[in-house]
Formats: sequence, C-alpha cells, structure tokens
Amino acid sequence: MKKIVLACGAGAATSTLVAQKVATMLDANGYAGKYEIVQCAISEAKDACDEGADLLIATTVAPEGLTCPYVSGIPFLTGMGAAQAQQQILDILSK
Repeated sequence: MKKIVLACGAGAATSTLVAQKVATMLDANGYAGKYEIVQCAISEAKDACDEGADLLIATTVAPEGLTCPYVSGIPFLTGMGAAQAQQQILDILSK
C-alpha cells in the first residue's frame, strides 16, 4: 500500500480538492485499492514523510529536509502542467 501525503496551508481546503483529483487519476491508472491518501497541514508534512510516506503532494512550498519525494499539487488546481505532475506521481509510485 502506497502512502501519499497531501498537504496544504491548513490541511483542509485545497488538499481536499487535489486529493479527489489525484485519487481519480490513480484509480484510472490501475492503483485502485493500492494507495492511501493522508491530508495534513504543510507544517506537519515533514513528520508525515518521516513516518514512511511514499510521496508528498503539496499545494504550497514544501519544507526543507524531506525524506520522501515531492510533487507540486498546484497543477491540479490550475490545470497548467497537470499531465506532467500526473506522470511524476505515476513514476514515483511505480518504484
């Protein structure tokens, strides 16, 4: 089971929207039932990575010293660069 941490400023609004889009994309690419998305505030993201996350997706600047790969969640909000962000996620999760 892949653990994906989705972080935004407070861990509520934009991370929820991005989580829905990421889940839909992952399900469409054969990952249904193979991942868990955990939402949090960006201030909690480093700890969440340290606890074994496979990926951090954040809608704000990622903290320094991450122990897991990071993909920007902004393309899921704006649509610009969404295909590239989706491919980055799929590449990371395929490892």
